[in-house]
Amino acid sequence: MSYYVLIVDDEPGIAEGLKLLIERFVPECHVIGIANDGKQGYERAISLQPDLILTDIKMPELEGIEMIELLKESGFLGRFILLSGYAEFEYAKNAIRLGVEEYLTKPVEEEELIEVFGRACKSIKEEREKLKMVQQLEGDLEHYSRHMKGYVLKDLLIGGDAGKKEIKEQLENLNFPLSSKRYCCVLFEKICEKTEEEQNVYQKAIEDVSEKYLDFCDAKLILPLSASEIIVIMAFGGDNNYRNFLNTMGKMRLEVSEKLKTCVSAGAGVFHYRCDQIRESFEEARCALNYKVLKGLDCVISYEEIRDLSGNPDLIDENDVKQLEKCIDAMDDRGCRQVIEEIFYKIEREKKMSLEDLQLLSLNLILTGIRKMPFMQFQLNEYLGRNILSLESISKFKTIEQLKNWIINTLKSMNELMLKESMPDRRDIVEEAKEYIKKNFNKEISLNDISVRFFINPYYFSQLFKKRTGDTYQNYLTGIRITRARKLLEETDLRIYEVCAMVGYTDTSHFNKVFKRIVGVKPSEYKRRINHDL
Repeated sequence: MSYYVLIVDDEPGIAEGLKLLIERFVPECHVIGIANDGKQGYERAISLQPDLILTDIKMPELEGIEMIELLKESGFLGRFILLSGYAEFEYAKNAIRLGVEEYLTKPVEEEELIEVFGRACKSIKEEREKLKMVQQLEGDLEHYSRHMKGYVLKDLLIGGDAGKKEIKEQLENLNFPLSSKRYCCVLFEKICEKTEEEQNVYQKAIEDVSEKYLDFCDAKLILPLSASEIIVIMAFGGDNNYRNFLNTMGKMRLEVSEKLKTCVSAGAGVFHYRCDQIRESFEEARCALNYKVLKGLDCVISYEEIRDLSGNPDLIDENDVKQLEKCIDAMDDRGCRQVIEEIFYKIEREKKMSLEDLQLLSLNLILTGIRKMPFMQFQLNEYLGRNILSLESISKFKTIEQLKNWIINTLKSMNELMLKESMPDRRDIVEEAKEYIKKNFNKEISLNDISVRFFINPYYFSQLFKKRTGDTYQNYLTGIRITRARKLLEETDLRIYEVCAMVGYTDTSHFNKVFKRIVGVKPSEYKRRINHDL
């Protein structure tokens, strides 16, 4: 901490000597001026406003005590150290009366100078710290008072039962103009980590940017609603154009986004003509912001833009739903994803669906999966969450991409649950199926026959069989049949068509192709080679 000193002495040599002593032995003190009499000292003190004045008592024009009196009357707040060759009590009494805390006698000793200046600097430091604490406390009280008033207003905006009179009273408490021509609310939302520090940085960014772009406003209020949401309430005195206003909001949103290096969205209410309609503008802003799911995150969405949107029920083709049902029946995750991707591609391309219709569409897509497994409703709720069918769970998504992925993942989770529930855990289905195939390979055995016999979903059985054996069910069956066919060809004189029938094939041509693919030659050639070797 530094302290500025003014030396007032009518002997220039002494004044220069004191300057050298102070700067050498009290380095925190900087001599910013020297005056050669009390009148000059008064003028320089008013001009330079030093923290300390070291002044001689006996001087021409104006003595030290008289100079101090004049400075006190003018409101000067610096401290004084008196310097005199006269150690007389009267001077000391006058100095005490004027609030002078320190007194030096000539000639000045180094230790005494260091001690006196040390005490004076310490006193100034303590006073500065007290003043800083008082100012901070006053600032905190003012901030707290304004924050509490803002909190009450925020509560009135969010709550639906507050009267217009209450809103006007709170606006008046915040010194917000009640007779401007237009009023409007804009709600900003950012993707953030919900910490107090993040929120303070966020609000400061909004405040800084608003100073740049909202100079046309009569007044503005900036209120945090949450760690991610900040409402800006504006009053306008002029005939502002709404389109131009939205362009300004767009510039604000972009600059805040760049400052924070994160995505920022905004919803804007329309202009209203009375201050007690601010709550309506706030609701409009909040409603508009919800449409970020359809419109995208990096934009300003106006209520004017979305209030006339009508649903487009014909956008989703009935064939898409049928195809989705088919994929769910087959527990085909890839197929489900493709259908959902196609449905949402149409939505994004058209951009005409209302938010309510989007929510209902999402519910219907989820219900399409649930309808296929009504017997598992309780398990489904436990597995995927009890609120899966609530509009609230759908409205939490910030982008249409997030909503789409949620539906895809939810249907996938349903499939996994279905597969899990369809697999009895009391026995080894794969081993039982293999034994059944070995005993009945000569009959027509389809995947569906296996699933019916063992009460298991065919899609799941196919996956499980391959996982356990490393081969598909069909390849395993074919391998059993061809092995048996080779044995019959080697050990009997049966004709090819007879072997074909005995190993489960009804079409000789097909049997020939399968045999050649696996063995490398047709059954007839295989038999000739066997006979030749014999």
